[in-house]
Amino acid sequence: MEEEEEEGSKKDNSLVSEAEAEAEAAAAAAASLLTDDLIMEILSRLPVRSVHRFKCVCKRWRDLIACPAHREKLPQTLAGFLYTTYPGGYRHHLAAVSAATVIDSVDASLGFLRPMNYTKIRLVDTCNGLLLCSCYNNNNEERLVVCNPATQRWTELPPPPQPQPTTDYCAQHLAFDPAVSPSHFCVLDFEATVKEWHLTGVSIYSSRTRAWTHRDIGLVDKIVLVSGSVFVGGMLHLPGKLCKDGRNSIEDDDNFVLVLVDKECKAWKTVRAPRGFYSGAIGLSQECLHYVTRSPAPLTILDDDNEDTLLLASEIAVWCLKDYDSREWVLKHTVRIDKLLNVIEKEYSVVGIHPDCDTIFFVTRGAYDGDSWDDASLASWDMRRLEFRTVVNLEKGSAVDESSR
Repeated sequence: MEEEEEEGSKKDNSLVSEAEAEAEAAAAAAASLLTDDLIMEILSRLPVRSVHRFKCVCKRWRDLIACPAHREKLPQTLAGFLYTTYPGGYRHHLAAVSAATVIDSVDASLGFLRPMNYTKIRLVDTCNGLLLCSCYNNNNEERLVVCNPATQRWTELPPPPQPQPTTDYCAQHLAFDPAVSPSHFCVLDFEATVKEWHLTGVSIYSSRTRAWTHRDIGLVDKIVLVSGSVFVGGMLHLPGKLCKDGRNSIEDDDNFVLVLVDKECKAWKTVRAPRGFYSGAIGLSQECLHYVTRSPAPLTILDDDNEDTLLLASEIAVWCLKDYDSREWVLKHTVRIDKLLNVIEKEYSVVGIHPDCDTIFFVTRGAYDGDSWDDASLASWDMRRLEFRTVVNLEKGSAVDESSR
């Protein structure tokens, strides 16, 4: 009886194995019918972690994903931070976020732009792998250039329209979504009043038309833009400050907003932001809009705090906007930086959040010698593991901000 049951069990296992083999053969046959273009279209809509896993499907898929020609269309994760050193002229460097990151294929020095005889190249903004640069020639004439340091392709833009007599250009931002179009981008050049610096208009360059158009600001409130931007869901998100009673002081921690505008500058809206936006960073992480900032006063009081430690206290707060309809920010995490660094000797600034995990980045600086910051480092804080580490020591005289990812 036992022998019959054992034999029946073997037959069942054999049937299961045969069924699994047939299913795998059918799946392989179906996958072989997919064209390369169709596979790339599917992969371009997946998270970056899934794309990396699909490298193991077969050699053909691995080669498709690794092909440099497909780099612009596939989702990318954070490789490093592009930063600039100022003494002796503008020099650009790339700091990798991990030792395993391969960045040899990226010309961080932007040397491929040198044949254009630019004497100075200043990084203005970045968006999904493209850089917006302000370049000056021998006659000190400025030209805007959009380039891809991975492919070394670039486009020099024609000069934007002249601003109105009482206004001037105050901020330039890049809008680019490779998942929608791997070749189309827009540059938005915002105008503001000369005295109060609140927005009045914007000039838009389109790579499709290769021309500039101008629009008035579609907002009722008077708003001053501050640093940073992120392009999410077809909308450019810009940190700003409401001007009230003729004041535009960015030292006040209330009245901060996000200005949302599409690439054509036809749709405008604002979302209230948590306090302290001026010293923070904005970014997309795990498909959710995040805002990381230095709180002006600790949200967390620790057991070993006293009056002296609280005077030196400094805290990073991480907020998440999960619901655009309710426009409600959720406090996700806080960390007392004064417990990680010696704030008497160190200055720091938030520079970004990792797009795929709960890790924030900031730059720590030592003493200022009158010319540049000494002993600057790129550091990270893992919110889940509660781990702090120095990622890399930066070149002397460096400057990193949230626009340079």
